[in-house]
Amino acid sequence: MNEIEGMKEDFRKARVVYMTTFRDGEEHSRQMTNFNEDPYRMIWFPTHRDTRKVEDIKENPRVLITFPSSKEGFYYEIEGRAEFESEEVTRGKWEWWYLYWRPTQKRRFWFPREGQHPERVIINVHPVKAGMVSKDDV
Repeated sequence: MNEIEGMKEDFRKARVVYMTTFRDGEEHSRQMTNFNEDPYRMIWFPTHRDTRKVEDIKENPRVLITFPSSKEGFYYEIEGRAEFESEEVTRGKWEWWYLYWRPTQKRRFWFPREGQHPERVIINVHPVKAGMVSKDDV
C-alpha cells in the first residue's frame, strides 16, 4: 500500500475513527476508539462478541476505516480485511486497552484480569488500500 502524505500524522491525531462493515448489501458505520499509531500496519480494536460489527465481519471481512484529514474538506479511507484475534492475545490486549483509558482502575478488585472472557474479542484490520476522499464527492 502506498503511503499518502499526511495520513500517518492525521491517523495518530484521530482519537475516534469510523469503522464501516458490510452485510446483506447494507453499510453499517460506528465510532471506534483509536489508539493505534500506524494506518499502514494491522489496526486493532477491542469490542464485545455480541455486537453487530462482529456479526457483519463474520459474514463479510471487508471493512472501511475513515477519519478526518487536516486538509479542509477531505477525509481518509482505509479499506481492509478484518479477522478476530486469538483468545490468548485478546486477554492481554484487552487489559492493556482498558487500563490505557482507565489507569486509575488498576488497583480495583473488580477488574476481571484472569480466566475466560468469551464475550471479549479483538478485531484486527489488515489494510489493503487507502485514499483521500473529498467530502464533496460523497
